[in-house]
Amino acid sequence: MPSCKQVTYMVSESLDGRVLCWRERIKLKIHLSMCKACQRMVRQMELLRASASLLGNTEKDETQLKQEKLSQESSDRISAHLRQAQQDAGDDAY
Repeated sequence: MPSCKQVTYMVSESLDGRVLCWRERIKLKIHLSMCKACQRMVRQMELLRASASLLGNTEKDETQLKQEKLSQESSDRISAHLRQAQQDAGDDAY
């Protein structure tokens, strides 16, 4: 069973477009079925994401959005660090 911290990471990753493997999805569903705090966190993250998306679309034009996009190298580096942090958190759970 994943910890609440691990669930937060998985939900964040999935909201950012990462496709969770079937094991992660099952673990996530089981945890969310029992944990009211994580259910609330998911609703809050979805609301924040939707709000930020609406705010960003009204205040910035397409040129500004393209200029603010991370390079692929930066994106890959951040993803690698997040994966390592998740593995480290998983190692600490045992």
